[in-house]
Amino acid sequence: MRIHRSSSVFSVVLLGLVAGCVRLDETQALVKAERYDDAFPKVTLLAKYGDPKAQNLLGWLYENGYGAPRDIVEAVRWYRKAADQGLPLAQNNLGILYREGRGVSKDLAEAARWFDRAATAGHVEAINNLGVMYDHGQGLPENNAEAVRLFEKAAIENLGRAKTNLGLMYQRGEGVPQNIAIARKYFEEASADGDLQGRMQLGVLMLAGSGGRKDPEAAKTLLESAALGGEPRAAYQLALAASEKVESYAWLNLAASAGDQPSIEMRNRLRGELSKELLAAAEARSTELAKRKKS
Repeated sequence: MRIHRSSSVFSVVLLGLVAGCVRLDETQALVKAERYDDAFPKVTLLAKYGDPKAQNLLGWLYENGYGAPRDIVEAVRWYRKAADQGLPLAQNNLGILYREGRGVSKDLAEAARWFDRAATAGHVEAINNLGVMYDHGQGLPENNAEAVRLFEKAAIENLGRAKTNLGLMYQRGEGVPQNIAIARKYFEEASADGDLQGRMQLGVLMLAGSGGRKDPEAAKTLLESAALGGEPRAAYQLALAASEKVESYAWLNLAASAGDQPSIEMRNRLRGELSKELLAAAEARSTELAKRKKS
C-alpha cells in the first residue's frame, strides 16, 4: 500500500530537520560580529520554524536593513509573531513601532497595550516606556504618579533612561514634590550609566549651579560628551553657552544636521550676522565637530 504524503507536511518535516541543525546562539554570535549576510538566512530559517527569539531578531534585521533591504512592514510582521508568542522584547519593539507609526498606522493606545504586556512580564525598557505613556497621557489617561512609580521600578534595575525620566519628574514637580537636588542626583546616576539625555540635563544644571555646585567646565565636558554622542539638544545648549558666534554657529549646525528645529532656526538667524570670513571659520569648526561625532 502506497502512502501519500502532502508536500506541505513534507516541507514542515524537512524544515524541522534543517532548523535542528541551526542554533540560535550561533546566529546571534554572527549578528554580534556584524556578519549580517551570514546570519540572515539562518535567522530566517529559525524564525519560520517558530522560534520567537529568532522571529524578534529577524524583525530587528529587517528594521535596520541588516542582511536584507530595510523593510519596516516585514519587521512588524515578525515582531508580531514573536509578541503573540509572549516574548516581552518583541512586545516592547512592537509597541515602539506603534508609538512612532513606523510600518503600521500610529496608534498610541495599541502601543501602550504592548508596553503594558511586556512591562507585566518584567521587561525593564517596556516599564520605562509605559511610564512615558502615562506621563504624557499617550494612549492612556495622564497619570504622573503612576509614571513616577514605573520610572522608579525601572531605575532600580539600573536603566539609565528611567533615571533621567525620574529626574525630570522631580525637576518639574510632576507626580512628586519638586526637588532640583534629587533631580540632579538622578541625572548624575543616569549620566554615569551612559544615558545621553541624563548627561545633558546634568550639564545644564551644573552650568547654572542648580541643585548643587556650579561648575561651568565640568558642565561643558558633559554637554560636549552628550552632543558628540548624538544628543542634539546638548549641542543646542552648548551654542547658547558659547561666548563666540563662530563656536555657537558650529554647535547649532551640528544640532541642525540632526533635525533639531530650534537649532535650525537659530543657526539661520546667526548666519546673517557673520561676515564671510567668520562664516567660513564657523563652517570649518562645524566640520571638525561632525568628524568627532559618534555615528
